[in-house]
Amino acid sequence: MIDPKNLINITGGVVTDPELVNDKIAKFRLAVDYAGQEKGSENTSGYFDVVYYLKNQSGFVGNNASFIHGQISQSNLKKGTKLTIVGRLVQERWKQEDQNRSKIVIVAEHISYAASGTYNKSASSTAEPATVGAASVPDSF
Repeated sequence: MIDPKNLINITGGVVTDPELVNDKIAKFRLAVDYAGQEKGSENTSGYFDVVYYLKNQSGFVGNNASFIHGQISQSNLKKGTKLTIVGRLVQERWKQEDQNRSKIVIVAEHISYAASGTYNKSASSTAEPATVGAASVPDSF
């Protein structure tokens, strides 16, 4: 279970095709648009490294890990895919050329495809999601 003091829920687009490391770890970059940026500002997106531990010594960590592994292996989850990630922030630290370096990464606990499109504001009092295009969600999802 994730510590509620270090919880992130983020939706964005995959910038690089996910990489499977030793068939146990998925790594990719996620781009997130910043809402409400000042007009004329060049800083309108953030890019975050995402790490998702798929397998431990006894196999897949869970059903979501097994599903994501399959989606990457079948090239369904690729650059341009919109995802929602629940996870935690971790600061990676290392030394490079006698200098201390660090970066913040998102360690995913759950990954799902994000619905795309606009919301249909019909005559009813609640907004219902518009139909998601077939290309954005794989059949096995």
